[in-house]
Amino acid sequence: MVPDHRPSHLEIFFRMAEDLGRDLFGDPVLPSKEARGRPEHSWSRENSNKVLLAFALGRSVKEAATAIGVSVPTLRKHYFSEVEKQKDARLRMEMTQLARLNDAATAGNVTAEKELFKRFDKARQVELADRVAERGRNGAPARQTKPGKKAAAKAAAGAVQGKFAPPPVPSKLIN
Repeated sequence: MVPDHRPSHLEIFFRMAEDLGRDLFGDPVLPSKEARGRPEHSWSRENSNKVLLAFALGRSVKEAATAIGVSVPTLRKHYFSEVEKQKDARLRMEMTQLARLNDAATAGNVTAEKELFKRFDKARQVELADRVAERGRNGAPARQTKPGKKAAAKAAAGAVQGKFAPPPVPSKLIN
């Protein structure tokens, strides 16, 4: 009769490890330990594009973080290069679109060429509107504005003389 052999915990562990395989050095591959809590967020191109589009639309960092479902510190940690591009995201997006339109127009796409000219016309209109709004202000001194009611009343109160004049400053307080 053969005595019953009960496997030890280590034998069971190594049998499980053998089921997973062995690595380059022949050591058993151990099952990954699952840490407690939520797994850390990882960067993805899809989320990066969403963040850049949010910034191109003029959204805040908080709104961009909400758009991809993370907190603001997590956004700043994993998408720091995108956050640095926040201020110039709109301009870069417009220039990227114009470059694509130009490439398509160069390749012979008539619709792209028409759209490119529409964008140039719109840019000229915006520039002209800015010049018209600023005309006459280039070298001329700014007009003096009349003080408001409160400022005028305060100045008049300080100029009162006679019985209702403010008392003089005590002489011992002046050097």
